[in-house]
Amino acid sequence: MDKLYIGIRAEDKSYMERRTPIPPHDCKYIMEKHNQIQIVVQPSTKRIFTDDQYLEVGCLVQEDLSICRAIICIKEIPLEKYIEGMTYLNWSHTLEGEPYNMPALDVMLKKNIRHLEYERIYDDNGVNITSFPYAGIAGMITFLNEYGKYLLKRDMNTPFLQIGPTFQYYNKKDAYEALQKSGQAIKERGLPPKLGLPLIIGVMGSTGSCGKGSLEALSQLQITLVNPDDLKELVRNSDDKKHRNTIYVCPFKTTDLVRHKRDIHKEFTSQDYYESPLDYEPIFHQKYLPYLTILVNDIYWEYKFPRYVTDSQIKELVESGNSRLQAVCDVTCDLEGSIQFLKKFTNPDHPVYYFNPISQQIHDEFDFKSQNDIMYMSIDFLPSQMPYEASMDFGKALKDIIPYLAYSDPTKPLEESGLPEFLQNATVTLHGQLTQKFEYINELRKINETENDHQQFKMMTSYYSNKLNAIKENTSIENKLLSQQQLSTESDAQDDRIQSDNLLRNQHISFSNSETKIDEVRQINDQQIFEEQIQIQ
Repeated sequence: MDKLYIGIRAEDKSYMERRTPIPPHDCKYIMEKHNQIQIVVQPSTKRIFTDDQYLEVGCLVQEDLSICRAIICIKEIPLEKYIEGMTYLNWSHTLEGEPYNMPALDVMLKKNIRHLEYERIYDDNGVNITSFPYAGIAGMITFLNEYGKYLLKRDMNTPFLQIGPTFQYYNKKDAYEALQKSGQAIKERGLPPKLGLPLIIGVMGSTGSCGKGSLEALSQLQITLVNPDDLKELVRNSDDKKHRNTIYVCPFKTTDLVRHKRDIHKEFTSQDYYESPLDYEPIFHQKYLPYLTILVNDIYWEYKFPRYVTDSQIKELVESGNSRLQAVCDVTCDLEGSIQFLKKFTNPDHPVYYFNPISQQIHDEFDFKSQNDIMYMSIDFLPSQMPYEASMDFGKALKDIIPYLAYSDPTKPLEESGLPEFLQNATVTLHGQLTQKFEYINELRKINETENDHQQFKMMTSYYSNKLNAIKENTSIENKLLSQQQLSTESDAQDDRIQSDNLLRNQHISFSNSETKIDEVRQINDQQIFEEQIQIQ
């Protein structure tokens, strides 16, 4: 019986990228359960698992993956390394028409690539299979390391200096041991009053995957959890002796960030907020931000939502003497998004920049004379800093999915290829074309080519992403754990082409060339007027 080869790429987007989508023990599981499958691994000297570990479980290790039926990786692939007619499973970052990755999409179409996207693979509960907490965990660890150095530059020695950057730890256990020692030192020796006690860390988006990760990491410091309504009293009693030995952490939900414009007493529901964001206005900057020392941003955000902290808001707080904010750890990393003074992305070599809220200027180096500067960390590929745990969870998520890619036939129509429905829904390109569910990307590209206003382009992107999410919510998800007999036969299931899909395919887009900025658009109360500005006919 001929072998069906599955390839694992050596990640090469960044020298920091040490993850793998399938660890050796999961390769062994796949090959033992499916005797016809042989896994081929590209050699790598920086991967968290060595080549020898793959060889020991029966994998082939070689540079050439052209014999494979499918290639699995994590990050984007260099354009010149795409193999004609290959199936790829990875993050492509093309689903919102991102201009910088459209050349990759063009190559996939030109080279007849069958591309499946992690971002659109959901489990039976509708949760993305790669929704891991590691961005929040890794971000928090590296941030605390940088915050310790920031305080040292302000002539304060603190136990935060006992914490290293995330990437230096082999696994989460080692990192958490450092956090626990730092937390114990704070309990025993305390924090310097010069820091500006109490030390209060606010976490926006605390209920999501990233937020839960940040809270998990912070909990290793022996924190005290407080509610938003406790903050004013904590700061008012700034001389309380227990502040020296306590780190206060306040989780925030979306209901703490906004309120309805016309009915401030209206009960908040996520559904109404997501459907009618222009009916809401931010309150976080007035109600809670003045009491925070550190702000951790883990919240999901799109350009249709109001910003929770703007440049002008933080400037006003600082000028009026009502800001205690020293630093921001931005995990979600939306450029000039939910926090407007995220002005650039950083990296593990240079994790932070400094923002002057008065001059609205940023600079890379700490300036002791600029006392109002806010330290900002905005590393936009944090999970790669925890390669061991992230790779382990990738393997758990993928080990029962990979065989479908080996047994399916990419030369056939999508519905007849042998892929179950939940993987059909994640197939972006096939036979040199975008599949039906992703044809909307063509419209986003047209908008980007004709529209110079980046903010309005992002608004349109958010609108179409919502349409796609609606499709996902109404599409049934097949059970991934089918028997090998089912895996080796063609699927008879037909794709569920719901009305939303047809709508996306046939819609003609026109929108105003107005130079109206996004913040002005947000002032429009009538949703109908907004729909007329972005006409979906």
